[in-house]
Amino acid sequence: MPTAIIAGLPPDIERRVRSAADRRLPLSPNWSVKWFRSKSRVPGLAPSQLSAVNGAASEEVDAHILALRGRDRTLDALLSAQVAPYFRVRWIEARLLRLIPHAVEEFLDDIARVLSEELEWSSNVKPQDESCCLLLPQCAFAADQHVQQLWAAASGAGSERIRAAIRVVENFRSAHWKLYRNGERKWIDDDGRVFDHLGPRRGRVAPFPRSWKFSYRLPPGFHFDVESRDSRAFAVDTSDGQRHTILAGGHLNIDPHGQVTH
Repeated sequence: MPTAIIAGLPPDIERRVRSAADRRLPLSPNWSVKWFRSKSRVPGLAPSQLSAVNGAASEEVDAHILALRGRDRTLDALLSAQVAPYFRVRWIEARLLRLIPHAVEEFLDDIARVLSEELEWSSNVKPQDESCCLLLPQCAFAADQHVQQLWAAASGAGSERIRAAIRVVENFRSAHWKLYRNGERKWIDDDGRVFDHLGPRRGRVAPFPRSWKFSYRLPPGFHFDVESRDSRAFAVDTSDGQRHTILAGGHLNIDPHGQVTH
């Protein structure tokens, strides 16, 4: 069962909302709910809370963080940078707080609608195994121009965007899941580089939270073996801004977040 972590409600408002939610159990079918309150009366999460939010998400099989937008968009940007690369984040607009306490049921209805949409995301977009294209490192993979928006599309919110993401995932697979040697299929990009997700799981275990992507727990040591389709020299860009040149016949190990593993 997926878990919704409703994060960033000020303590007094959270108490009201939780009390109302308890009276109408369940808040939404097929979901468990956790609460992660703001540190103060101001909505939104503080920078010091972001690591704990990641930790709370990692305790679940499929965590979706419903984060209340704060007044300081700089803090929202920190959450996007430090949480969203690893766990599904869905924003709750601060304007909805106006519904509390006089229309708290309307607030809960809106949360239930969001969770209904998120269930569709979880079933149709979220990676289900290591062969999912969303685990490919965006910085390193040269995608066809018609499907370059894969990773951004998968982060979208709302029914229309989620359904658009489903189509992009399907189109990406059609464009890049290609026949390779011995009749096997591999992820092959427009630069002729092969990203093999079935290589031996040697190398360092990714430190937390890099062991997660799109709310999917990566197996220990999981990485892509990258090589040239025709055994020529090639280069790979990594998430630290470096460009690695690989000699003919060689390969590079890279993780789903674009970092080299050894």
